[in-house]
Amino acid sequence: MAQGRYNAQQIEAFTQQALTEDEDLLAVVEGLVGKDAVMCQLATDTPTLGSDYQDVHRDTPPLFPEWGRETPPYQLAVNFLLVDVTLENGPIEIARGTHMMSKEEGLSRLASGAVALEPITMRAGDVMIRDVRGLHRGTPNRTKTPRPMVVMGYSRRWLFRPEVSIRVPRAGLDTLSPRARQLLRFNPIVESLDADGNEVYQSFAY
Repeated sequence: MAQGRYNAQQIEAFTQQALTEDEDLLAVVEGLVGKDAVMCQLATDTPTLGSDYQDVHRDTPPLFPEWGRETPPYQLAVNFLLVDVTLENGPIEIARGTHMMSKEEGLSRLASGAVALEPITMRAGDVMIRDVRGLHRGTPNRTKTPRPMVVMGYSRRWLFRPEVSIRVPRAGLDTLSPRARQLLRFNPIVESLDADGNEVYQSFAY
């Protein structure tokens, strides 16, 4: 898990595509999942008052479960905070190091106290890059204010998960840089975001 920080001007720039092509961010991403990485997800995680604890989970199944050990990284989540995250408004909890062990071993170590779920508090503008295999869960937002967090997913070029993608409006293609087009190259191009096609990222917990 790597963390960084962006200032208010850079947060504003994100809405105009700057963060998705940030050199420091992409250097970390490409160092972990390859220089030909694919951006496969753009979403938000926004717990509100009344939310509850998620089950402890991973965001992807293992590539080769029969192998008995974990592979190098193949999919990352980049979490970009739009507001301060406190213990009260729904921080993600992560069990460090569990991305390199099976889910069963990670859960066993959690049960024994060998590892622990740690709440990750951050400030608006902070960025966290994490391996999606690490055991984690969302926690309740006990405040009256929603806690939005941008989630950008990056994977190795050969990894295709049909349940998650980014719908790219055709009208916006001309506004994208060559690098952005390359990052988004395997995502569906749609005529309009108003058309049918809700996000189908449903199988998120493994």
